[in-house]
Amino acid sequence: MIHSALYRAPELLDPQRHGALRISALQDWSITRHMHAVYLAATELPQAALEYPVLFVHSGERDAAGRATVSPIALLGLAQGENLCVEGTRWLARYVPAFIRRYPFLTGRAAGDAAPGVMLDTAWSGLSPTEGEPLFDAQGRPAPALQQHLALLERFEAEAQRTRSFCAKLVELELLRPMQADATLPDGQTLTVEGFKLVDEDKLRALPEPTVIELHRNGMLMLMNLHIASLANMPALIERKARRELKRRGASDGPQ
Repeated sequence: MIHSALYRAPELLDPQRHGALRISALQDWSITRHMHAVYLAATELPQAALEYPVLFVHSGERDAAGRATVSPIALLGLAQGENLCVEGTRWLARYVPAFIRRYPFLTGRAAGDAAPGVMLDTAWSGLSPTEGEPLFDAQGRPAPALQQHLALLERFEAEAQRTRSFCAKLVELELLRPMQADATLPDGQTLTVEGFKLVDEDKLRALPEPTVIELHRNGMLMLMNLHIASLANMPALIERKARRELKRRGASDGPQ
């Protein structure tokens, strides 16, 4: 899925069209400043849960039984279009989700294409005919820099498939419930975070023993517990929001 807050001009990667382009390392994270949430693969939860609230959202699709499917996300901000984990060009957390690290590439389907392919966001400033590492060699084959990006993209897509299986089990067992969190900033401003889902711990504890054993053995129980533990990161996100609001208000009240 193309994230409109990140990808602006994606095109199907073509050695004839993009053969002269070079790519620089992704170091300016300000491209994510309007992302308040980002998709996570299940294998990222052990690292992501240490720093972000991990929640679930409707993916916009339905399964064969007509049930709405879900995807895991890392919550980056408390308002639409706000990323509290980026400041200027810096990423403030230690772990950067793979959805962002794969940029400017993604897997997608151009209009009229029968199968998905590798796409490139040609609007990114890190692409240049003169600066960085070449995407293709003289024969039009992927150069080393592009090979590394394609390997990351391939791993991302493989993990996304495994993540769908995990989320399908959550839906099948009806373990998710709507989340609504209210927070009050030091200046009295009230924030409501909603539109997300989380695992209902009472329903999880009520599962029959054979199901719990199955979830333990296939690793899904660990993922659920990581998600639950990650909710302890919400106060830190609220605190970051408060600091940013104080800084913004201080700047607006400064000398004219």
